[in-house]
Amino acid sequence: MKNISVLKKAMFGTALAGALVVGAGYGTYSWFSAESSATGKIVNGTLELNGGTDVQLKQKVVKDNKLAPSQLVFGDWITLDNTGNLETVLKATYSQQIKENLDPSAYKVGYIALKYKVKPNKEKIVAQEERLESILDGTTNIKQGKSSSSASESFEMTEGLIPTGELQKAAKSSSELINIGEGDFWNLKENEYIDVIFGVKLDENAGNEYQGATYTSEFKVEAKQTDDGAKFGSETSK
Repeated sequence: MKNISVLKKAMFGTALAGALVVGAGYGTYSWFSAESSATGKIVNGTLELNGGTDVQLKQKVVKDNKLAPSQLVFGDWITLDNTGNLETVLKATYSQQIKENLDPSAYKVGYIALKYKVKPNKEKIVAQEERLESILDGTTNIKQGKSSSSASESFEMTEGLIPTGELQKAAKSSSELINIGEGDFWNLKENEYIDVIFGVKLDENAGNEYQGATYTSEFKVEAKQTDDGAKFGSETSK
């Protein structure tokens, strides 16, 4: 019996030892592993012109205090700068008003717009001003919407005369806007620019009633996303 007892103890000890060994072995097992993860972050794009969402520019559309029949005046070059990081679609409009309620057809309005990434040199700018002067000389020939670009040039160009009929409508109502900007030319990518200059000529047949008359105009540009369904601010406020 004593031997059996010793044997049982020995077997129990062996089994316990085995259990401890198994337990120890199970507790220290490890497996090779690997993992990959991805994180995401969205920062909304910015859509702005000339450093803001609603900017009043300092440049003047037209400027002169002594306009007389047959004379032509230019405004400043107005720069449109896509300072956001989204491509934009622009809508450019022109409006005018004559305080004395005179016939607006005596005023001829033309424009030239240049689109570029690197600003054209001074000689090319002067050449465009001379071109605008030639467009307004003999303004019976309407050249509305004429545009061109050349591989040898560093910019695209569009030009035109605003039709008299549209000017007359605009003069009667301050809410009547003349659309002068549409199409691919007026899509502005990040770090692209459009420079616009206007010229106004008082017809040589304008009579004395135009002495001291006050002509005011506004050039307004709105921007929207290029996505289908996007709207301009003036459209969403209606």
